Amino acid sequence: MAYLLFHGRHILNTSFQEKYLWQILNLPFSKLDFIGPNNFNPDERIDTVVFAVTSSNKSNSRFNPLPFYIRAISLDRFFEHFRKDLGIKQKIVGIPHFDPTDKYIEIILKEIHESDGLELTPKNTIVLASTPNVIDMYISLGFTVLPAEYDYQNKKFIAQAPIDALHTLAEEKVDWQKDTILENLVSTSTFSFWKDFPSVPDSIKKIWKEPLLTDSGSLTETRNYSTYASAMARSEVLDMKYLDIKKAVVSGKIVDEGCADGALMVKLAYDFPDSDIIGIDIASEFLARCTERQRAGEFGGAFVHFHQRNLMDSIFEDGSIDTTICNSTTHEVWSYGDGLESLKNYINLKYKQTRKGGRLVIRDVVGPENKDKEVYLKLNSTDGTNENIFFQTDSQDDLMKHINSLSTEAKFFRFAKDYLEDMRTSGRRGKETKINFKEENIDGQKYFVLRMKDAVEFITKKDYADNWKSELNEEFAFFSFSDWKDLLHQAGFDILENPNKIETASRVYTNDWIVQNRFVGKVEIFENQNGILKQIQYPPTNMVLVAQKSF
Repeated sequence: MAYLLFHGRHILNTSFQEKYLWQILNLPFSKLDFIGPNNFNPDERIDTVVFAVTSSNKSNSRFNPLPFYIRAISLDRFFEHFRKDLGIKQKIVGIPHFDPTDKYIEIILKEIHESDGLELTPKNTIVLASTPNVIDMYISLGFTVLPAEYDYQNKKFIAQAPIDALHTLAEEKVDWQKDTILENLVSTSTFSFWKDFPSVPDSIKKIWKEPLLTDSGSLTETRNYSTYASAMARSEVLDMKYLDIKKAVVSGKIVDEGCADGALMVKLAYDFPDSDIIGIDIASEFLARCTERQRAGEFGGAFVHFHQRNLMDSIFEDGSIDTTICNSTTHEVWSYGDGLESLKNYINLKYKQTRKGGRLVIRDVVGPENKDKEVYLKLNSTDGTNENIFFQTDSQDDLMKHINSLSTEAKFFRFAKDYLEDMRTSGRRGKETKINFKEENIDGQKYFVLRMKDAVEFITKKDYADNWKSELNEEFAFFSFSDWKDLLHQAGFDILENPNKIETASRVYTNDWIVQNRFVGKVEIFENQNGILKQIQYPPTNMVLVAQKSF
């Protein structure tokens, strides 16, 4: 038995690949332009092509827009005439996604063996791959490689690769079905497949054009989704969040916007089994976790569905939603969008999609009423180290350990440097992105003098060490509770405020757990009253806004 291992994501196949593969499977081995050691047995004819489809369990990102089953169907069409005309067999093996490693190729070969029983070796297998570092890895293991579009000797591409076709599809200005350049670039089978299933190229275009998504299908490359999801889904945290909003939910069609891994939706499905529950998130990693919950039956018999969508877009028909839940979502709309403009547009969209008598329920962080007031922060300098404060590393684990090791005072210096640094670099925001402060010594005590808003940003973020870079891209204290109510009134909502029915009313509060575990013994806040510093209460940390569409 002799195998050709065709390695790649296989989102599409190009006309070059089609011609190249035909040439490989028809020419004698001695005629092939290969690189690396000649360990492959030239006396045997290739009788099986093995398609290794990498990141088979990843989709909905620019890097990997299509699920495995669609790529497998497309590959089957691509290879159909090779099977019929040459009698060559095929195998399509999905390779799960894993983090970069020096053992990348070894893991792929073991995955093929465990999945399909094939033992691919340098003696029975020749590899088709055009990614330079992947070629080098195969060669280091003794494999003979066919470099396809890549001129290995001169270190350049001699033909357009699949990624070029993806760019052409994503950036085209005309109907792709009429684009002759694209039609000539992709294989005949791929273009035919797209015509039969136009939702496939349309979904690729949509994902590639989504401005908020990174290439990996997330809002930010620096978020650790495992630690983020586990922190948000801890039973005590989730219970607190759900109890904050449960009584305000109107049954019917319920939307959880920014649903993350679907943990809150499990509770909604239990309490509202006859409602339609729709989850919206932009991050492909979270949508994958939601789908896994659904597979495991965590939503019971309720109708639950998920969409990967940008919350800035119009998602639902006007007047079609009974309850929209925004749980820790609106501060991301502000932070990753264009601030106030994005938030206004978002709230207006929510008003349009809400049915008469329906509600928008927002639970999120909140800023102080006196954002510009000058305050004095007294910070603990003995609860950690004050050494090497600005230590830099690409490892999130190492950064987390370092941030956790710092004293509260040292964290403040680090925070002042890192806060919204990406926005300062990109120029997305103005002077609001910088923390301005001064140090003062009063009666032998050190104080940091700054705006109340900036003080709140620090004390509410200082303990997010596991997602430090991600969290510091976001603003928490941009709006006070009254600012929020004004914005919702402007959109047309009525704000439900009934002290006798607090469980369904809008409210602002300071979370006792946060105070006891993150503020006390770490941070004290003072104001200057006629030259004398007086300690003041900790500011509110959270809000619940219940907005109703009455007309």
